[in-house]
Amino acid sequence: MFGSARRVALEIIGSRIPPGAHGGFAKLDERDRALVKDLVTGAERWKRLLDYYLSRFCHRPLEKLAPELLNALRLGAYQLVFMGIPAYAAVNSVVECVRAKSHRGLVNGVLRNIARNQGHIDLPSLDDCPEEYAGIRYSFPDWIVSRYFRSFGMRDALSLLKVQNHPPPVTLRVNKSRTDRPGLLTMLRDNGFSAEPGILDISIKVTGGRSVSGFPGYREGLFTVQDEAAMIVTMVLAPGQGDVVWDMCAAPGGKTMHIAELVSDTGIVVASDVSRDRTGLIVESGERLGFDNVFTAVLDATNPAGTACVFESAGLPMCFDRVLVDAPCSGLGVIGKHPDIKWMRRQTDIAEMATRQGLLLDTAACFLKPGGTLVYSTCTLTQEENEDVWHRFLDAHSEFIPAGETIRLDNGVTFKMEHGCGYLLPHIHGTDGFFIAKALKRQD
Repeated sequence: MFGSARRVALEIIGSRIPPGAHGGFAKLDERDRALVKDLVTGAERWKRLLDYYLSRFCHRPLEKLAPELLNALRLGAYQLVFMGIPAYAAVNSVVECVRAKSHRGLVNGVLRNIARNQGHIDLPSLDDCPEEYAGIRYSFPDWIVSRYFRSFGMRDALSLLKVQNHPPPVTLRVNKSRTDRPGLLTMLRDNGFSAEPGILDISIKVTGGRSVSGFPGYREGLFTVQDEAAMIVTMVLAPGQGDVVWDMCAAPGGKTMHIAELVSDTGIVVASDVSRDRTGLIVESGERLGFDNVFTAVLDATNPAGTACVFESAGLPMCFDRVLVDAPCSGLGVIGKHPDIKWMRRQTDIAEMATRQGLLLDTAACFLKPGGTLVYSTCTLTQEENEDVWHRFLDAHSEFIPAGETIRLDNGVTFKMEHGCGYLLPHIHGTDGFFIAKALKRQD
Protein backbone atom coordinates (compact mmCIF):
# COMPACT_ATOMS: atom_id res chain seq x y z
CA MET A 1 0.00 0.00 0.00
CA PHE A 2 3.03 2.34 0.14
CA GLY A 3 2.29 3.49 -3.41
CA SER A 4 -1.23 4.50 -2.41
CA ALA A 5 0.12 6.32 0.63
CA ARG A 6 2.50 8.36 -1.49
CA ARG A 7 -0.23 9.24 -3.97
CA VAL A 8 -2.42 10.46 -1.12
CA ALA A 9 0.50 12.44 0.31
CA LEU A 10 1.17 14.09 -3.05
CA GLU A 11 -2.48 15.08 -3.42
CA ILE A 12 -2.58 16.49 0.12
CA ILE A 13 0.56 18.56 -0.41
CA GLY A 14 -0.90 19.98 -3.62
CA SER A 15 -4.29 20.81 -2.11
CA ARG A 16 -3.01 22.11 1.27
CA ILE A 17 -5.80 20.32 3.13
CA PRO A 18 -5.24 18.46 6.43
CA PRO A 19 -4.56 14.74 5.93
CA GLY A 20 -7.75 13.75 7.75
CA ALA A 21 -9.85 15.75 5.28
CA HIS A 22 -8.62 13.79 2.26
CA GLY A 23 -11.01 11.05 1.17
CA GLY A 24 -8.28 8.52 0.51
CA PHE A 25 -6.60 9.00 3.89
CA ALA A 26 -9.29 7.18 5.87
CA LYS A 27 -9.01 4.16 3.55
CA LEU A 28 -5.37 3.61 4.47
CA ASP A 29 -4.28 1.36 7.32
CA GLU A 30 -2.69 2.82 10.44
CA ARG A 31 0.85 2.31 9.17
CA ASP A 32 0.19 4.09 5.88
CA ARG A 33 -1.66 6.95 7.59
CA ALA A 34 1.42 7.52 9.74
CA LEU A 35 3.56 7.48 6.58
CA VAL A 36 1.33 10.05 4.88
CA LYS A 37 1.54 12.40 7.87
CA ASP A 38 5.31 12.05 7.96
CA LEU A 39 5.64 12.72 4.23
CA VAL A 40 3.31 15.73 4.24
CA THR A 41 4.71 17.45 7.33
CA GLY A 42 8.30 16.54 6.47
CA ALA A 43 8.14 17.91 2.93
CA GLU A 44 6.54 21.08 4.33
CA ARG A 45 9.00 21.44 7.19
CA TRP A 46 12.12 21.01 5.05
CA LYS A 47 10.90 22.70 1.88
CA ARG A 48 13.70 25.25 1.53
CA LEU A 49 16.51 22.74 2.09
CA LEU A 50 14.87 20.25 -0.26
CA ASP A 51 14.55 22.95 -2.92
CA TYR A 52 18.22 23.80 -2.45
CA TYR A 53 19.14 20.18 -3.17
CA LEU A 54 16.72 19.93 -6.09
CA SER A 55 18.01 23.12 -7.69
CA ARG A 56 21.49 21.58 -7.90
CA PHE A 57 20.29 18.83 -10.25
CA CYS A 58 17.24 20.24 -12.02
CA HIS A 59 18.07 21.98 -15.30
CA ARG A 60 14.91 24.11 -15.07
CA PRO A 61 14.20 26.82 -12.46
CA LEU A 62 12.03 25.27 -9.72
CA GLU A 63 9.57 28.17 -9.78
CA LYS A 64 8.75 27.32 -13.41
CA LEU A 65 7.88 23.69 -12.71
CA ALA A 66 4.26 22.55 -12.56
CA PRO A 67 3.10 22.39 -8.90
CA GLU A 68 2.51 18.62 -9.00
CA LEU A 69 5.96 18.04 -10.47
CA LEU A 70 7.71 20.19 -7.87
CA ASN A 71 5.78 18.60 -5.01
CA ALA A 72 6.66 15.13 -6.31
CA LEU A 73 10.33 16.08 -6.37
CA ARG A 74 10.12 17.39 -2.81
CA LEU A 75 8.36 14.21 -1.71
CA GLY A 76 11.07 12.05 -3.22
CA ALA A 77 13.91 14.19 -1.93
CA TYR A 78 12.48 14.11 1.59
CA GLN A 79 12.42 10.31 1.56
CA LEU A 80 16.00 10.15 0.33
CA VAL A 81 17.49 12.80 2.60
CA PHE A 82 15.53 12.38 5.83
CA MET A 83 13.82 8.99 5.88
CA GLY A 84 16.67 6.79 4.71
CA ILE A 85 14.43 4.97 2.23
CA PRO A 86 16.47 3.09 -0.40
CA ALA A 87 16.82 5.02 -3.64
CA TYR A 88 15.07 2.44 -5.80
CA ALA A 89 11.98 2.46 -3.53
CA ALA A 90 11.81 6.21 -3.01
CA VAL A 91 12.42 7.11 -6.64
CA ASN A 92 10.23 4.48 -8.28
CA SER A 93 7.27 5.08 -5.99
CA VAL A 94 7.31 8.82 -6.62
CA VAL A 95 7.74 8.40 -10.37
CA GLU A 96 4.62 6.21 -10.40
CA CYS A 97 2.66 8.96 -8.61
CA VAL A 98 3.35 11.54 -11.33
CA ARG A 99 0.38 11.55 -13.69
CA ALA A 100 2.10 13.32 -16.60
CA LYS A 101 4.34 10.71 -18.21
CA SER A 102 6.40 13.49 -19.78
CA HIS A 103 7.52 14.52 -16.28
CA ARG A 104 8.61 11.09 -15.11
CA GLY A 105 12.02 11.19 -16.74
CA LEU A 106 12.88 14.47 -15.02
CA VAL A 107 11.72 13.16 -11.63
CA ASN A 108 13.71 9.97 -12.06
CA GLY A 109 16.88 11.79 -13.13
CA VAL A 110 16.83 14.50 -10.47
CA LEU A 111 16.07 12.14 -7.59
CA ARG A 112 18.71 9.60 -8.60
CA ASN A 113 21.27 12.40 -8.76
CA ILE A 114 20.33 13.45 -5.22
CA ALA A 115 20.60 9.84 -4.04
CA ARG A 116 24.13 9.60 -5.45
CA ASN A 117 25.37 13.02 -4.38
CA GLN A 118 23.49 14.18 -1.28
CA GLY A 119 26.56 13.76 0.94
CA HIS A 120 28.56 16.07 -1.32
CA ILE A 121 26.22 19.06 -1.64
CA ASP A 122 27.84 22.11 -0.05
CA LEU A 123 25.83 24.67 1.90
CA PRO A 124 26.76 28.34 2.25
CA SER A 125 29.49 28.98 4.81
CA LEU A 126 28.34 29.46 8.41
CA ASP A 127 31.32 31.76 9.04
CA ASP A 128 30.87 33.93 5.95
CA CYS A 129 27.08 33.85 5.49
CA PRO A 130 25.57 32.76 8.83
CA GLU A 131 22.00 33.83 8.13
CA GLU A 132 21.94 32.35 4.63
CA TYR A 133 23.45 29.13 5.97
CA ALA A 134 20.86 28.94 8.76
CA GLY A 135 17.94 29.64 6.44
CA ILE A 136 18.91 26.83 4.07
CA ARG A 137 20.25 24.33 6.62
CA TYR A 138 17.20 24.61 8.90
CA SER A 139 14.73 25.45 6.14
CA PHE A 140 13.35 28.79 7.30
CA PRO A 141 12.54 31.94 5.32
CA ASP A 142 15.15 34.69 5.52
CA TRP A 143 12.93 37.13 7.38
CA ILE A 144 12.37 34.75 10.32
CA VAL A 145 16.07 33.88 10.48
CA SER A 146 17.00 37.57 10.55
CA ARG A 147 14.57 38.25 13.40
CA TYR A 148 15.86 35.33 15.44
CA PHE A 149 19.48 36.44 14.96
CA ARG A 150 18.60 40.01 15.92
CA SER A 151 16.53 39.07 18.98
CA PHE A 152 18.45 36.14 20.43
CA GLY A 153 21.96 36.27 18.95
CA MET A 154 23.49 33.80 16.51
CA ARG A 155 24.12 30.95 18.98
CA ASP A 156 20.62 30.87 20.42
CA ALA A 157 19.07 31.53 17.02
CA LEU A 158 20.77 28.47 15.54
CA SER A 159 19.64 26.32 18.48
CA LEU A 160 16.10 27.65 18.18
CA LEU A 161 15.93 27.01 14.43
CA LYS A 162 17.25 23.48 14.94
CA VAL A 163 14.78 22.50 17.67
CA GLN A 164 11.82 23.96 15.79
CA ASN A 165 12.37 21.31 13.13
CA HIS A 166 11.66 18.54 15.61
CA PRO A 167 7.96 18.04 16.39
CA PRO A 168 7.50 17.84 20.17
CA PRO A 169 5.70 14.96 21.89
CA VAL A 170 2.06 15.32 22.86
CA THR A 171 1.71 16.99 26.27
CA LEU A 172 -1.25 16.35 28.55
CA ARG A 173 -2.39 18.50 31.46
CA VAL A 174 -3.88 16.40 34.21
CA ASN A 175 -7.41 17.39 35.26
CA LYS A 176 -6.74 17.30 39.00
CA SER A 177 -10.42 17.64 39.79
CA ARG A 178 -10.83 14.07 38.49
CA THR A 179 -7.48 12.29 38.85
CA ASP A 180 -3.81 12.77 39.67
CA ARG A 181 -0.64 12.43 37.63
CA PRO A 182 0.50 9.06 39.04
CA GLY A 183 -2.92 7.55 38.34
CA LEU A 184 -3.06 8.87 34.77
CA LEU A 185 0.53 7.78 34.08
CA THR A 186 -0.33 4.26 35.23
CA MET A 187 -3.48 4.17 33.08
CA LEU A 188 -1.58 5.27 29.97
CA ARG A 189 1.29 2.84 30.49
CA ASP A 190 -1.06 -0.05 31.25
CA ASN A 191 -2.65 0.59 27.85
CA GLY A 192 0.65 0.43 26.01
CA PHE A 193 1.46 4.15 25.79
CA SER A 194 4.93 5.60 26.26
CA ALA A 195 4.21 8.22 28.93
CA GLU A 196 6.62 10.15 31.15
CA PRO A 197 6.25 12.98 33.68
CA GLY A 198 6.57 16.43 32.13
CA ILE A 199 8.40 19.49 33.42
CA LEU A 200 5.43 20.54 35.58
CA ASP A 201 3.72 18.49 38.27
CA ILE A 202 0.51 18.58 36.22
CA SER A 203 1.99 17.52 32.86
CA ILE A 204 2.67 14.22 31.07
CA LYS A 205 4.60 13.65 27.83
CA VAL A 206 3.23 10.97 25.50
CA THR A 207 5.02 9.68 22.40
CA GLY A 208 3.43 7.67 19.62
CA GLY A 209 1.27 8.38 16.61
CA ARG A 210 -2.18 7.54 17.98
CA SER A 211 -5.07 9.99 17.96
CA VAL A 212 -5.53 11.79 21.28
CA SER A 213 -9.27 11.10 21.30
CA GLY A 214 -8.36 7.41 21.54
CA PHE A 215 -6.19 7.85 24.63
CA PRO A 216 -7.55 6.16 27.76
CA GLY A 217 -9.16 8.76 30.00
CA TYR A 218 -9.96 11.23 27.22
CA ARG A 219 -13.71 10.65 27.13
CA GLU A 220 -13.77 10.63 30.93
CA GLY A 221 -12.21 14.10 31.01
CA LEU A 222 -9.10 13.08 32.92
CA PHE A 223 -6.83 15.36 30.90
CA THR A 224 -6.64 17.95 28.18
CA VAL A 225 -3.98 18.33 25.49
CA GLN A 226 -1.93 21.44 26.21
CA ASP A 227 1.67 22.51 25.87
CA GLU A 228 3.49 23.27 29.09
CA ALA A 229 4.09 26.86 27.97
CA ALA A 230 0.33 27.39 27.95
CA MET A 231 0.10 25.81 31.41
CA ILE A 232 2.75 28.23 32.66
CA VAL A 233 0.68 31.17 31.38
CA THR A 234 -2.13 30.16 33.74
CA MET A 235 0.36 29.61 36.57
CA VAL A 236 1.58 33.19 36.08
CA LEU A 237 -2.03 34.43 36.11
CA ALA A 238 -2.36 32.51 39.42
CA PRO A 239 -6.16 32.37 39.77
CA GLY A 240 -7.39 31.28 43.17
CA GLN A 241 -10.59 29.88 44.59
CA GLY A 242 -13.48 32.29 44.25
CA ASP A 243 -11.81 34.52 41.67
CA VAL A 244 -13.78 36.04 38.81
CA VAL A 245 -11.59 35.70 35.70
CA TRP A 246 -11.91 36.79 32.08
CA ASP A 247 -10.09 34.71 29.48
CA MET A 248 -10.41 37.17 26.63
CA CYS A 249 -9.24 35.20 23.56
CA ALA A 250 -10.15 31.83 24.95
CA ALA A 251 -10.81 29.35 22.13
CA PRO A 252 -10.26 26.45 21.97
CA GLY A 253 -10.31 26.61 25.76
CA GLY A 254 -7.19 24.91 27.14
CA LYS A 255 -6.25 27.78 29.45
CA THR A 256 -9.92 28.39 30.26
CA MET A 257 -10.26 24.88 31.67
CA HIS A 258 -7.06 25.23 33.68
CA ILE A 259 -8.39 28.47 35.16
CA ALA A 260 -11.78 26.86 35.86
CA GLU A 261 -10.07 24.08 37.80
CA LEU A 262 -8.09 26.54 39.92
CA VAL A 263 -10.97 28.91 40.79
CA SER A 264 -13.09 25.83 41.65
CA ASP A 265 -16.86 25.96 41.94
CA THR A 266 -16.72 29.16 44.01
CA GLY A 267 -15.20 31.11 41.12
CA ILE A 268 -16.35 32.15 37.66
CA VAL A 269 -14.57 32.13 34.32
CA VAL A 270 -15.86 34.19 31.42
CA ALA A 271 -14.38 32.80 28.19
CA SER A 272 -14.83 34.94 25.10
CA ASP A 273 -13.81 34.68 21.48
CA VAL A 274 -14.64 36.51 18.27
CA SER A 275 -15.69 33.25 16.57
CA ARG A 276 -18.98 31.56 17.45
CA ASP A 277 -17.77 28.21 16.09
CA ARG A 278 -14.57 28.34 18.14
CA THR A 279 -16.50 29.36 21.23
CA GLY A 280 -18.42 26.12 20.80
CA LEU A 281 -15.13 24.26 21.33
CA ILE A 282 -14.89 25.83 24.79
CA VAL A 283 -18.36 24.56 25.66
CA GLU A 284 -17.43 21.05 24.50
CA SER A 285 -14.25 21.07 26.59
CA GLY A 286 -16.14 22.21 29.68
CA GLU A 287 -18.65 19.41 29.30
CA ARG A 288 -15.96 16.76 28.80
CA LEU A 289 -13.83 17.94 31.72
CA GLY A 290 -16.76 18.55 34.04
CA PHE A 291 -16.62 22.31 34.66
CA ASP A 292 -19.88 24.21 35.00
CA ASN A 293 -18.31 27.48 36.18
CA VAL A 294 -17.39 28.60 32.64
CA PHE A 295 -19.58 31.09 30.79
CA THR A 296 -18.90 31.84 27.13
CA ALA A 297 -19.44 35.00 25.11
CA VAL A 298 -18.99 35.79 21.43
CA LEU A 299 -17.54 39.29 21.08
CA ASP A 300 -14.88 41.48 19.51
CA ALA A 301 -12.75 42.46 22.49
CA THR A 302 -11.05 45.29 20.58
CA ASN A 303 -14.30 47.20 21.14
CA PRO A 304 -14.77 48.01 24.87
CA ALA A 305 -18.26 49.45 24.46
CA GLY A 306 -19.44 46.47 22.44
CA THR A 307 -17.88 44.12 24.99
CA ALA A 308 -19.74 45.85 27.83
CA CYS A 309 -23.03 45.49 25.95
CA VAL A 310 -22.47 41.75 25.47
CA PHE A 311 -21.56 41.25 29.12
CA GLU A 312 -24.54 43.26 30.34
CA SER A 313 -27.08 41.58 28.06
CA ALA A 314 -25.81 38.13 29.07
CA GLY A 315 -25.79 38.93 32.77
CA LEU A 316 -22.04 38.42 32.99
CA PRO A 317 -19.66 40.21 35.36
CA MET A 318 -18.52 43.69 34.36
CA CYS A 319 -15.25 43.66 36.31
CA PHE A 320 -12.74 40.94 37.05
CA ASP A 321 -10.09 39.92 39.57
CA ARG A 322 -7.87 38.64 36.79
CA VAL A 323 -7.81 39.05 33.01
CA LEU A 324 -5.84 36.91 30.59
CA VAL A 325 -5.11 38.29 27.13
CA ASP A 326 -3.68 35.34 25.21
CA ALA A 327 -3.67 37.32 22.00
CA PRO A 328 -3.92 36.13 18.39
CA CYS A 329 -0.42 36.38 16.96
CA SER A 330 1.91 35.32 14.16
CA GLY A 331 2.52 31.95 15.85
CA LEU A 332 6.27 31.63 15.31
CA GLY A 333 6.63 29.90 18.67
CA VAL A 334 4.64 26.85 17.57
CA ILE A 335 6.40 26.18 14.25
CA GLY A 336 7.60 22.88 15.70
CA LYS A 337 4.00 21.66 15.67
CA HIS A 338 2.85 23.62 12.62
CA PRO A 339 5.68 23.95 10.05
CA ASP A 340 3.34 25.50 7.49
CA ILE A 341 3.48 28.73 9.54
CA LYS A 342 7.00 29.27 8.16
CA TRP A 343 5.69 29.65 4.64
CA MET A 344 2.18 31.01 5.19
CA ARG A 345 3.04 33.86 7.55
CA ARG A 346 4.23 37.16 6.06
CA GLN A 347 6.20 40.00 7.63
CA THR A 348 3.36 42.35 6.80
CA ASP A 349 1.07 40.39 9.13
CA ILE A 350 3.04 41.40 12.20
CA ALA A 351 2.24 45.12 12.33
CA GLU A 352 -1.45 44.36 11.89
CA MET A 353 -1.30 41.77 14.68
CA ALA A 354 0.50 44.20 17.00
CA THR A 355 -2.15 46.88 16.49
CA ARG A 356 -4.93 44.46 17.40
CA GLN A 357 -3.00 43.17 20.41
CA GLY A 358 -2.66 46.69 21.77
CA LEU A 359 -6.41 47.24 21.46
CA LEU A 360 -7.11 44.01 23.33
CA LEU A 361 -4.91 45.13 26.22
CA ASP A 362 -6.65 48.51 26.35
CA THR A 363 -9.98 46.72 26.70
CA ALA A 364 -8.61 44.44 29.41
CA ALA A 365 -7.57 47.48 31.43
CA CYS A 366 -11.16 48.76 31.38
CA PHE A 367 -12.62 45.62 32.96
CA LEU A 368 -9.95 44.77 35.55
CA LYS A 369 -10.61 45.64 39.20
CA PRO A 370 -8.16 47.83 41.11
CA GLY A 371 -5.66 45.44 42.65
CA GLY A 372 -6.34 42.92 39.91
CA THR A 373 -3.87 40.95 37.78
CA LEU A 374 -3.38 41.28 34.02
CA VAL A 375 -1.43 38.69 32.03
CA TYR A 376 -0.56 39.13 28.36
CA SER A 377 0.77 36.19 26.37
CA THR A 378 1.48 35.18 22.79
CA CYS A 379 2.86 32.06 21.13
CA THR A 380 5.18 34.09 18.92
CA LEU A 381 8.75 35.37 19.09
CA THR A 382 8.63 38.79 17.43
CA GLN A 383 9.59 41.89 19.39
CA GLU A 384 6.84 43.93 17.71
CA GLU A 385 4.10 41.66 19.05
CA ASN A 386 5.69 41.13 22.45
CA GLU A 387 7.93 43.67 24.19
CA ASP A 388 6.85 46.56 21.96
CA VAL A 389 3.12 45.95 22.49
CA TRP A 390 3.59 45.43 26.23
CA HIS A 391 5.76 48.49 26.82
CA ARG A 392 3.44 50.72 24.81
CA PHE A 393 0.58 49.50 26.98
CA LEU A 394 2.47 50.22 30.21
CA ASP A 395 3.48 53.68 28.94
CA ALA A 396 -0.17 54.48 28.22
CA HIS A 397 -1.52 53.00 31.47
CA SER A 398 0.35 54.32 34.49
CA GLU A 399 -2.11 52.50 36.75
CA PHE A 400 -0.33 49.22 35.97
CA ILE A 401 2.82 47.98 37.72
CA PRO A 402 4.92 45.21 36.10
CA ALA A 403 5.13 42.08 38.24
CA GLY A 404 8.03 39.65 38.13
CA GLU A 405 7.73 35.89 38.34
CA THR A 406 10.09 32.94 38.77
CA ILE A 407 9.01 29.36 38.10
CA ARG A 408 11.34 26.41 38.62
CA LEU A 409 10.70 23.65 36.09
CA ASP A 410 11.27 19.96 36.75
CA ASN A 411 13.92 19.77 34.00
CA GLY A 412 16.17 21.98 36.12
CA VAL A 413 15.55 25.15 34.10
CA THR A 414 14.09 28.30 35.62
CA PHE A 415 11.65 30.61 33.85
CA LYS A 416 12.23 34.19 34.96
CA MET A 417 10.09 37.20 34.13
CA GLU A 418 12.42 40.07 34.87
CA HIS A 419 10.77 43.50 34.71
CA GLY A 420 7.40 41.78 34.34
CA CYS A 421 7.94 39.84 31.11
CA GLY A 422 9.93 36.99 29.63
CA TYR A 423 10.23 34.31 26.96
CA LEU A 424 9.77 30.57 27.11
CA LEU A 425 11.98 29.13 24.37
CA PRO A 426 11.90 25.60 22.92
CA HIS A 427 15.68 25.09 23.01
CA ILE A 428 16.00 26.32 26.60
CA HIS A 429 12.79 25.41 28.42
CA GLY A 430 11.59 22.48 26.32
CA THR A 431 8.22 24.10 25.60
CA ASP A 432 6.57 25.95 22.76
CA GLY A 433 7.90 29.46 22.23
CA PHE A 434 5.84 31.90 24.31
CA PHE A 435 6.04 35.46 25.56
CA ILE A 436 4.41 36.13 28.93
CA ALA A 437 3.97 39.48 30.68
CA LYS A 438 2.26 40.34 33.95
CA ALA A 439 1.14 43.55 35.66
CA LEU A 440 -0.92 44.52 38.69
CA LYS A 441 -3.48 47.33 38.62
CA ARG A 442 -2.94 49.90 41.36
CA GLN A 443 -5.47 50.03 44.18
CA ASP A 444 -5.86 53.82 44.11
